[in-house]
Amino acid sequence: MKVGLVLKTDSRDAARLAQKVRAVLARHSCQAVLLDSEAKARNLDLVLVFGGDGTLLHAASLVGEKGIPLLGVKLGGLGFLTEVKEQELMQMVEHALCRDLPGEERMLLKASLKRSGSCLALNEFVLGKAVFSRLAEIELKVDGYQLATMRADGVIFSTPTGSTAYCLAANGPIVHPQVQAIIIVPICAHSLTLRPLVVPADSIIQARVNSRGGDLNLVADGRPAGRLKDLELIEITRAKKPLRLVSSPSMNYYEILRTKLGWGSK
Repeated sequence: MKVGLVLKTDSRDAARLAQKVRAVLARHSCQAVLLDSEAKARNLDLVLVFGGDGTLLHAASLVGEKGIPLLGVKLGGLGFLTEVKEQELMQMVEHALCRDLPGEERMLLKASLKRSGSCLALNEFVLGKAVFSRLAEIELKVDGYQLATMRADGVIFSTPTGSTAYCLAANGPIVHPQVQAIIIVPICAHSLTLRPLVVPADSIIQARVNSRGGDLNLVADGRPAGRLKDLELIEITRAKKPLRLVSSPSMNYYEILRTKLGWGSK
């Protein structure tokens, strides 16, 4: 077995746990490599992520559609995606050695730009204005049908996994991660009627920059991913292959909603 390790930058706890895991893997004649590029993700059987949700999103960008399971060990703040606790880690590693890990598939989004190619996101793509002194003007189409021409600070295209991230902060809906859908959330739209919209996962969403609004920046899971010029078109679709995320046996989605987001609390 070949295991990739992704560590939170400058985290002593991450380095300590990674060293502990390396020792266990070595005793079982397994190889552990530090995963810091897409090229190193080839031929891996598992990726262990030591950090918070941001570290896991970075790992997801390296793994992409390769089908390699990601196991996130919570060392960060919220830990919505990094479910596994430190005290569960060694047991999960033993399960991994037996190739018996609980997990689920998470939908990825793909953004395609003619000039700069395509990229993937586990949580969301954000199309936002490059100049903060004026509103962006964005024309949206879904499956070829005109949806809206919005004047706003930008728009979020979110997966169900990302619905509890920026989407939630922008008053978007919470969508269970096993629901197959794309969530469109305007950011500070200059309108009383532009509300968040959930569309089928197989939808083809097109966004075009209108000249009045200026250039727009594309951000994928918090990473700069491109820039849209006047009248340039971007296409958002579901990626062909999902990401496999290892889940903690001691947690479930609804418990995470209650304990980490306080959903339904009085």
